[in-house]
Amino acid sequence: MAEMSSARRRELEQTKRLLARVPIRAASELDVLVFLHRHPRALLTIEQLAAFVGYEMKEVAKAIDAFIEAGLLERTQNPNHAARMYLLVIGGPRGGGVAEFLRLASTLQGRRDILQVLASPHPRSESQGAESQAAPVDIAREKARRLYATG
Repeated sequence: MAEMSSARRRELEQTKRLLARVPIRAASELDVLVFLHRHPRALLTIEQLAAFVGYEMKEVAKAIDAFIEAGLLERTQNPNHAARMYLLVIGGPRGGGVAEFLRLASTLQGRRDILQVLASPHPRSESQGAESQAAPVDIAREKARRLYATG
């Protein structure tokens, strides 16, 4: 395998720094966050959101809860409807890093870099083995073709 160029190493290091600013641990969380970035005021059920991003409801619900806990997302509920309003909040104290991360994640190469960093062994993923990272990354690559086909 060819040696990585210094420019490429710098890009991956920048990706790692940006990734450290957001609560992303898996490809599913990345895709949910990018979807919410593209649809900043979405009125959806968890089932609809899961269908749009192509992941199981349990994974999507876990990502939503993590984003709410981190202060990146607000969720409201209308008592007359099962759908909830999800509002992405990137203007808060963590907003600068999140906005920059989302700019990166919204490009195909940026997404690939983020998935590469997520799949690589590093301190953030000590509790996740390499085996558990491989399948979501492969699945995410296929989904990227659909997500970025129009963008």
